[in-house]
Amino acid sequence: MPNIPASQVRAEFTQALIAVYKERINPTAFGRSFFPTVTSASKYVSIEVQRGTEKIAVDVERGAEGKKNSISRSTEKIFLPPYYREFIDATDLDLYDRVLSSTGSVNGSDFAELVRIISEGLMLLQGKIERAYELQCWQVLLDGIVQLQNGTNIDFKRKAASLVNANVSLGGYWTAAVDPFAQLAVGAQFLRQSGKAQGAVINMIAGSDAKAALYNNTKFKETADLRRVDNLSIRMPQRESVGATTHGEFSAGDYTVRLWTYPEYYDNASGVSTPYVDPKKVILLPESTDFRLAFAAVPRLLGDGSMTSERGEYVFSDYIDPKHSTHEYDIKSAGVAIPVSVDKIWTAQVVA
Repeated sequence: MPNIPASQVRAEFTQALIAVYKERINPTAFGRSFFPTVTSASKYVSIEVQRGTEKIAVDVERGAEGKKNSISRSTEKIFLPPYYREFIDATDLDLYDRVLSSTGSVNGSDFAELVRIISEGLMLLQGKIERAYELQCWQVLLDGIVQLQNGTNIDFKRKAASLVNANVSLGGYWTAAVDPFAQLAVGAQFLRQSGKAQGAVINMIAGSDAKAALYNNTKFKETADLRRVDNLSIRMPQRESVGATTHGEFSAGDYTVRLWTYPEYYDNASGVSTPYVDPKKVILLPESTDFRLAFAAVPRLLGDGSMTSERGEYVFSDYIDPKHSTHEYDIKSAGVAIPVSVDKIWTAQVVA
């Protein structure tokens, strides 16, 4: 590559870095596939919720005034999402001085290599934040509480009937003497009656121990006709998810249950590899959920020292700190997984 005049390096470097970064195709995670994204221009995100009903009209005599109806106000819920900022210090790199601190011309190959190193580093940082959002989604689906390291946990107050222990309220764990079809029909009925879910196809995500118990269950082995799934019938976000596996469909009461597993892991704060899905639990969701992964604006420091906010799922920026003589490249994000229709989730522990 040709040499680049030092006076042009910083501007061209930033443009090249942004271009490489934007070319990245973000992997779709299974938990996040149920939470389409929305963005806000403020530091808060607001979601309006209006509970649906299934009341019927009552007939009246012809010529009568009719029945007056009142439209209930929707409820606006405002959340302050957790804030993530991950950065790298470019001044730690040997190439930094040769490229961005040069006073003469800059070798084009060195320029391209520094762009590659920093862009790959930023992609790794974004991956850390993406895994945090994936974990948020599974926390919502498992118990309805987004657990944060700093600040207050966000509790979405799921109903007790949506968080059950099969041994306590459904007649027992999935041992040989228990009918798992009847238990799953209870969960599907909750989604239909309390969550007002439409459609007779239910997605079931099973933890590793729960799936093994289901397959070993006598009633399941005698009754289940585990059919293959036509992938084109699966909603697009789930079909394109990375890491999830479909195992077939079977009937439970009046519903068709589509069985999924998600054998993916993250490293927790102690560095221990941990499954996103609790091995002992199953989660039931309708085909059409009403959840959001909502992103608020993040703070951005301008060149004159003033602050502004920038809208987006992930915001890339760089900052020169003269006090510490560092040049930092960072990714900022402020998002939270929100179950707008919180009653469209049913979770059961089915293994001791």
